[in-house]
Amino acid sequence: MSATMTSGAGACRQETAILAAGDPPGHAIPLAHFRDAARLIACDGAWRMSLALGRVPDAVVGDGDSLADADRAELARLGVPLVLDREQETNDLCKAFRHARTAFAEATPIVILGATGRREDHAIGNVFHLPDFAAACGGNVSMVTDHGTFEPILPPGRSWKGLGRPGRAVSVFAVSPATVMSSEGLAWPLDGVRLDTLWRGTLNRVVGTSFAIRTDLPAILYLPHE
Repeated sequence: MSATMTSGAGACRQETAILAAGDPPGHAIPLAHFRDAARLIACDGAWRMSLALGRVPDAVVGDGDSLADADRAELARLGVPLVLDREQETNDLCKAFRHARTAFAEATPIVILGATGRREDHAIGNVFHLPDFAAACGGNVSMVTDHGTFEPILPPGRSWKGLGRPGRAVSVFAVSPATVMSSEGLAWPLDGVRLDTLWRGTLNRVVGTSFAIRTDLPAILYLPHE
């Protein structure tokens, strides 16, 4: 089981940030990732949000349905590459992730910003893309919102250290109802719990300043910001 500091301790200058077209980041933690990431990819129409937040993206990726002729002209003037992917089986976030993996394969981890808010169906779908993203990049991906961080958990599991204080809230989402988990350091252990609904592993707490989760199938962890 790998050990990691939880996301939110500060942005990594080697990471690639993906800015989706949900609510713009406003909290200090996602803004630090936005500002300090080595590379920034904007999903289609999110490029204007990127400019409003003070950064020109390194690329704009999507199917182009949110881009008017004036947008394309402005991107050309700014020298920002526009990567169009017309397939409709996946959303613009998936396309941006694929581009990050092919164009910037050496840059890890990948942090996703602006992926929640506005339409809840988009937000839920984006969160549950994380296990697929993690499988493609060895788990080095997270989604940071104004309220917390979503991280995928791949088998056999992970540990989190340096959480700052005991009692921090934590939630776990099992993607499959067949998932078998166990835990260390949680107020309500996951051992033997039948995770047959998405809410079953939510609203837990950390006993100390670290915890660990073992799982036989992919899952998602949510850790609110302090």
